[in-house]
Amino acid sequence: MPHVLTVDHPPGPPHRPSLPGLRVLVLALLAALLLAVGVTPAHAAPGPGVRALRPGVPGTALGWGRGNNGQLGDGTTIANRTTPDRVCGGAPCTGPLQDVISLSSGDLHTLALRSDGTVLAWGNNASGQLGNGTYTDQATPTPVCAAGQSAPCSAFLSGVVAVAAGYSYSLALLADGTVAAWGSNAFGQLGDGTTSSRNTPVTTCRYSCTSALSNVVAITAGGGNLALLSSGFVFSWGANERGELGNGTTTNSTSAEPVCADQACNASLTGITAVSAGGGHSMALRSDSSVVAWGLNADGEVGDGTTTDRYAPVRVCAVGQSAPCTQGLTGIAALGTGALSAAVTTTGAVRTWGYNFLGQLGDGTTTNRTTPVIVCAVGESAPCTRGLTGVSAVTSGTGHAVALRSDGGVVGWGWNTNGQVGDGTTTQRNTPVRVCAVGESAPCGRFLEGATVISGGTEFTTAVVRPLADLAVAISASPEPVVNGANLTYTVTVRNSGPTSAEGVTLTDTVPANGRFVSAAASKGSCVTPPVGSTDSVKCTIGVLASGTTATVTLVVRPVSTGGGSITDTARATGTTPDPDTDNNTATITTPLR
Repeated sequence: MPHVLTVDHPPGPPHRPSLPGLRVLVLALLAALLLAVGVTPAHAAPGPGVRALRPGVPGTALGWGRGNNGQLGDGTTIANRTTPDRVCGGAPCTGPLQDVISLSSGDLHTLALRSDGTVLAWGNNASGQLGNGTYTDQATPTPVCAAGQSAPCSAFLSGVVAVAAGYSYSLALLADGTVAAWGSNAFGQLGDGTTSSRNTPVTTCRYSCTSALSNVVAITAGGGNLALLSSGFVFSWGANERGELGNGTTTNSTSAEPVCADQACNASLTGITAVSAGGGHSMALRSDSSVVAWGLNADGEVGDGTTTDRYAPVRVCAVGQSAPCTQGLTGIAALGTGALSAAVTTTGAVRTWGYNFLGQLGDGTTTNRTTPVIVCAVGESAPCTRGLTGVSAVTSGTGHAVALRSDGGVVGWGWNTNGQVGDGTTTQRNTPVRVCAVGESAPCGRFLEGATVISGGTEFTTAVVRPLADLAVAISASPEPVVNGANLTYTVTVRNSGPTSAEGVTLTDTVPANGRFVSAAASKGSCVTPPVGSTDSVKCTIGVLASGTTATVTLVVRPVSTGGGSITDTARATGTTPDPDTDNNTATITTPLR
């Protein structure tokens, strides 16, 4: 299983299709203000004191879907991109953004955490959510300023171990267990005791700002922000119109306060291992692998079998239950809240519930669900007979969801107007489809591999990929021995042992000094050859070599030795995909002459 940084992300403003009734209008307007994004304890080690980055493997950032505000980070404001493309490493865009260990996408902006603990941001900046001291949109990554800075900043935020992008604001978890926040603050979502927006970071406080929020191991940004403490308690702050703070009220909070344990609200919620916030509702994973939820429940987002808003945590029902439920959802390993609710089981299956007008529950229907249902397998249609398996993380946006598989592949489903599902189309998908590889177009022949992180924004998706290939070269010769002056045929085989496809594969073979070139042919790609009778190099461009596959080059030379002996050939394969073992990229063979 690849190193997975589990990230659950926002619905953003739902932009739901027109439906009758004042309630829908009010909910749509509310959701347009309250975007959710969350980060489970991906980087922060539990326990008090300094948090340390887990040894995650840095990778390259990708984006697809809606890009009109630069939120794809590719240097453009393209209306939509239906397959993944690389985020720029800077401006001008001369190379991809690398060294990224996690990212989080909000409504119209994205945050990227680098291995050195610094943060980059791009996209919409109308409320200062990029944290660079300005209010100017950025189509390529820009560094987030340090607290107390103003543009142009001379110092930048560092020591960050997790990030969470919300609707027009951002959160960062620092290594000392405190939280930094910046951007829009109309509902107190920065948690600094005010409702003043900030274009550089401030510190989130607790208990009416009598002290800084501390001992935090995970953060999640949504209508109501959540922070998981090392003690297993949960604090919340920000918007609370539908009870998403879980404190028994519907009053916004400008500082962090404890979440109630239950509807009675006589004690604080504890024993929690992960948290996830949606546009108007929240979820928490308990240490016994069960799930509790609270907040907006108009379409069954809380999962208790009803459509009644809950101002404090209630148990999420098991699959197949109806209110009043007698069994709760258990065996859960990860959460992924957005406009819908999603959970990954300990066996790698996915459960979803809530709003489903756009097929975002992935069960093959567009029927809202007040209790969890099984997400269908790729290629299934309702009624599905097989469920999606092999999943390690799930994320959701406005009306779509994306799942990261344990093999590094990615699948998506739901609303696809801007290509946010990533299958090369803009067709709504009610069951999962595979996300295409970079550079592909529908119908895609290759699919995304090597993903370690996924994040769903409003009508767009981002990911971190760390492709790895293992190229190996082998040579055989015929005949052996060979008569001097007769043709000698080399069969050079290039194999990729993966785990992902190798891109930009090239094989170079230099004709031996005591041989003369006759011909060369490749089973895949093409070769640039020297003139017949010369001793120059043969260079064959193979291109993409999928994991577990081979390509061969047949090279014919004519030995011209005057003193017998032998003839030696060497071939080397290279590629643009990282290859941790280059010792087997070169092969040599010596053939006796007679």
